[in-house]
Amino acid sequence: MDLQVAGLEDLEEKVGDALDRIGELQAGTRVQSETFFSRRFMRDHTEFDSFGAFCAQSPWDLDGISDVQDISRDRLNEYIDDTTEFETWEGMKTKAAEEDIIDQIVS
Repeated sequence: MDLQVAGLEDLEEKVGDALDRIGELQAGTRVQSETFFSRRFMRDHTEFDSFGAFCAQSPWDLDGISDVQDISRDRLNEYIDDTTEFETWEGMKTKAAEEDIIDQIVS
């Protein structure tokens, strides 16, 4: 049986936008810390209310994602493992990207 569904243009556009966003993130597009790591994301997955609080309470002087990138991976991963549900910085970034992309599709 063949099935044809009409009215999927909105979804098609959202999926296209999500694919564009995936490409941007894989290419290393600069992101705003507080947008990428939203308050909801931080509350759901960490012991912090915001990415700013994550940075302020860290053992380093961090202002945002670019400063986090400069920390030794081993030390950063240890901090992340202790204060979030993630084991690594890569795991935390990946989950934030997934949620960002899914939010684009469902909103």
